[in-house]
Amino acid sequence: MRCFIAIELPEKVKEQLREIRFDLQVADVVKVSDYHLTLKFLGDINISKLERVKKELTKIRFKPFKLKIDRIGYFPKDKKFIRVVWIGVTPKRKIIDLMKSVDDILVSLFQREKRFEPHITLGRVKTVRSLDKFRRIFDMRIDESFNVDSIKLIKSELTEKGAKYETLEGYS
Repeated sequence: MRCFIAIELPEKVKEQLREIRFDLQVADVVKVSDYHLTLKFLGDINISKLERVKKELTKIRFKPFKLKIDRIGYFPKDKKFIRVVWIGVTPKRKIIDLMKSVDDILVSLFQREKRFEPHITLGRVKTVRSLDKFRRIFDMRIDESFNVDSIKLIKSELTEKGAKYETLEGYS
């Protein structure tokens, strides 16, 4: 089963993110069905490995902290070939420290993350008809913050209508 570890966002933040509109005259963007901040993608794992992950994650310890929604960005970094639009969070250090804690706990089961950009995926870009006009979205700001006091182990099922997520376990 396909799994990842993430921070679930409060509904008020999700509502703000749902309100972000992409000009369909400028680009075709497939918005995600639910928003979260991924700490570690585990990929396809079997039941045995899943049980080991669940056991290891019970060892996670961190003090709750507050995050603020930051700026809109994109992957890859080449502005001529935008494929994913996302929104970042600050302070990055808090999320990076939490991700490293997860990495440390799961190091016997998975490779360490090589690159990590804390972000919430807004959508996947299919086509861009006017790059100059599309870039205007990167000037948008959302003034919203939220508390992080738990992480979730989430199962992701890919369907024709997009990914469906199911929380398997929560850890505070």
